[in-house]
Amino acid sequence: MMFKNVRDWKQYLTPEDEDKLNGLLKLVAKNRGAYKNADDVKLAQLWSAALELFKQNYALQKRIADLEDVLEAVVDTVKKRENEKKNFIKKLEREEFLDP
Repeated sequence: MMFKNVRDWKQYLTPEDEDKLNGLLKLVAKNRGAYKNADDVKLAQLWSAALELFKQNYALQKRIADLEDVLEAVVDTVKKRENEKKNFIKKLEREEFLDP
């Protein structure tokens, strides 16, 4: 009987990267029903991984856009207050020179 020598390429990853890969594989496993029914299971599994990464990327982009909106509102508020402050100081300076 011949045994097939299978090399585990993941053993060459750093432990941190192997953990990250295993986390991705757990996410991909949610799509097992879909890729197990594909003609090319390995390719379908890769596409499932790409889909999971796309969904994570999309969620991050949305969060970043939300943070940008909040920061933009904060910057606008700060600019408005600075302008109000400058206008108030100018008004006080004009009144000081008007009163003898």
